[in-house]
Amino acid sequence: MYRPTNNILADIQRALAAKPSNHPSPLESVAGLLCEGRHYSWVGIYLTLDRKSVPALLQGASELHPHQIANPSTRKKIIVAMKIAGREVGTLNVESSHEDSFGSEDRVLLERVSGLLARFLTGAGKYLVRKAVKPATESPVPKAAAA
Repeated sequence: MYRPTNNILADIQRALAAKPSNHPSPLESVAGLLCEGRHYSWVGIYLTLDRKSVPALLQGASELHPHQIANPSTRKKIIVAMKIAGREVGTLNVESSHEDSFGSEDRVLLERVSGLLARFLTGAGKYLVRKAVKPATESPVPKAAAA
């Protein structure tokens, strides 16, 4: 079902503003809203990690960038940087099994969603992105704060 951009953005803003819960997470809600409201087959949200501060266990996990990975049924793919104050904090990776999937309206929608996600991930009380850019020698993030 194709939904207008303004309706999807309003739902995404509500999902990101809602009180935290474990089921579903705000990021899962955003991915679901994008897939349900448009012809997207998959949505991924990736954090950008500073390679100097990545713990040793993560360094060998995968050297592939999100643009190098796709589902077998993917016909088109778009990756939008999530930036705050000129600094990239991650990428929004959207795939579709349709050939002519991404028009100008989709580009505007995904750019606005990436801005909302960047603010959400770096906002007050969000330890996830802050931990990703801190040196590995610092104390780990408490499990409750990483949700």
